Amino acid sequence: MIKATSSFDITTLKLGSALHMRYRHPVFVMMRYLYLLLIPLGAFLLWKGDEMFGYLFLMTGPILFVRKFFWQYRLIQNAKSSPQAGHNLYWTFREDGIHQKSEFHDVDLKWESLCDRFLSPKCILLYPERNQYLILPKESFETPEDFEVVSRLISGKIPSLR
Repeated sequence: MIKATSSFDITTLKLGSALHMRYRHPVFVMMRYLYLLLIPLGAFLLWKGDEMFGYLFLMTGPILFVRKFFWQYRLIQNAKSSPQAGHNLYWTFREDGIHQKSEFHDVDLKWESLCDRFLSPKCILLYPERNQYLILPKESFETPEDFEVVSRLISGKIPSLR
């Protein structure tokens, strides 16, 4: 039995959001950097005399690039109104499942109730539903060894969709 304590805060939400996008939507992550190519392309088109597309590319490239920050801002603003905001979540990992407790809930999750997982060196994402995830940063564990043990346990108990 291994215990961890995570916090429902902005740092954790940003980390979870970034990893979720990288895991579930890798094409959008790659395209984000391609949008930056619109800027020199727009400058080139302006130099060649095509003002309409030149200005269009110069304006849309940066807007599409920073779209991630707008999504994260919206996620964080919605999370601030959650009763969980700013509170700790206490996790206990066992062979039969996970126990999660906070001021507002006390729940046992069986391994079978989780449909996917993403393991990274920084964080663990657990998916009870396709687009809903629980975030467990590495710093939540008492030792790095506990994080590694839980990562191995999760990889054995929850199949990855990839």
